[in-house]
Amino acid sequence: ALTRMTLVDGLTGIANRRSFDDVLEREWRRAAREGAALALIMLDIDFFKSFNDACGHLAGDDCLRRVAGALAAVVQRPADLAARYGGEEFAVVLPQTDSAGALAVAEELRERIGALGIAHPASWVSDRITVSLGAVSVVPDGDDGWLAIIAAADCALYRAKRDGRNRVCGEAASGE
Repeated sequence: ALTRMTLVDGLTGIANRRSFDDVLEREWRRAAREGAALALIMLDIDFFKSFNDACGHLAGDDCLRRVAGALAAVVQRPADLAARYGGEEFAVVLPQTDSAGALAVAEELRERIGALGIAHPASWVSDRITVSLGAVSVVPDGDDGWLAIIAAADCALYRAKRDGRNRVCGEAASGE
């Protein structure tokens, strides 16, 4: 029970940041050894601070739980990991997944979260909760570059936000 508490986000019930870091580093090393692709999706709930301001923090907590549930429903393969990265940001690790697969999963996540139908009275893009997603896939070329895939996915995420939100953007990362 103690181990579970250190690896699971208490609010959402999915993996926490510590678990994410451990799994991503391990999967990076495995992919480097095997010459296999590794994908990462970073996603952020659009205008979440405004949602909390308009609806209250209890509604914000419920929203985070429901988004995490949607992630868990889509991310089903045994080696895949859905995690709360921090605040209203989530991450999905997809071993043995190329760019096309990562983009397809990211789009499915965007649609599934939109289908939750959570009202967002303070969004600039929709009257419902939306997410912006950055997806990247690489074939790692060494054991030490796993932070590069985070930077690349984060860059793609911020491009999705800059380009209007409620969208998926892909990004090339070093090691591919």
